[in-house]
Amino acid sequence: MNRTRIFAATALIATSMLTTPTAHATGGSTTTVMCVTDSMDGGKTTAVAPEAAASLKQRTRSYEGPCAAFGPAQDLGNGNLRSYTQTNQDGTPYAVGVTFTRDALAGLPTDMNDRHHCYDVNGDGRVDQDTECVGGYEHPLALPSATATAAPGLSSQWVLANYNPKGHGLPGIYDVPHFDFHFYLKPKSVRDAIRTGPCGLVINCDDYATATKEIPAPYMPAGYMDHKEAAEGAMGNHLMDADASPEWHGQPFTHTFMYGGWDGDLLFEEPMITKAWFTGLAAGTNADGCFPINQPAAWKNAGFYPRQYCINYEQGRDDFTVSLRDFYSAPGA
Repeated sequence: MNRTRIFAATALIATSMLTTPTAHATGGSTTTVMCVTDSMDGGKTTAVAPEAAASLKQRTRSYEGPCAAFGPAQDLGNGNLRSYTQTNQDGTPYAVGVTFTRDALAGLPTDMNDRHHCYDVNGDGRVDQDTECVGGYEHPLALPSATATAAPGLSSQWVLANYNPKGHGLPGIYDVPHFDFHFYLKPKSVRDAIRTGPCGLVINCDDYATATKEIPAPYMPAGYMDHKEAAEGAMGNHLMDADASPEWHGQPFTHTFMYGGWDGDLLFEEPMITKAWFTGLAAGTNADGCFPINQPAAWKNAGFYPRQYCINYEQGRDDFTVSLRDFYSAPGA
């Protein structure tokens, strides 16, 4: 049976089980809201029984949640990546994320970085790519154009995805090939104004002071600390949960979550995930999953903020998604 016939047959099964998103399937089991589709764009948001949902995900390009809006694609390795948002019927955000094709894991660069953000730190008249440049290979991703009207109040404003072929600091912890997904809470112009220089991780010394300015206690995420070692040019400071993150306690780094800081406020939310973890997802040796995000006691700015980050391999689409989910409405200070 060809793919078109598989999709038609599976969709027919799903349609026969459809209910409203808040209803329950026969026998009391909860239905799953999905975007039923066999293309990368378009589709129909429906609610299906769990067994139909599993079949759709395996055999078609259907996926969980409302149908997504996608941003423009950019090349990554032998594939591509792009941002996406999913919005509930009431206008609240379901997910904001990045999706990239499995073939993007092949053909990736091997040098330390793209040399976009460098500084002659030691003043010897040349730039050492490994020690005087930062940012890996960066991909600034605009959110889909309809996001502002479809999901007003979404905290994420744009995404900076970085591939780091040799990892980055801190040495012995994050120096393995991995991806960083920065969901920025402030406009791109704020990040673009963070200069390179001789302090911190190749950051201008005045900007280092701004990046490491203390965040007032109510706005500091629970368990997170500023270790004063990870303020980076063209990016911002990095706040880490060293108490709970396994890689700080003798375990290998697989994935973790960081916050960014700038001028006494939070700047970004950042899942960091190794290339090996994605390879394991596609091979079936790692499991899809969602993981909790520690929250501050309060947010300065009102909006919808995520309580989970999720890492998934979509078998029917043969791609990966990294997303922020489980949003709640924060009133702001």
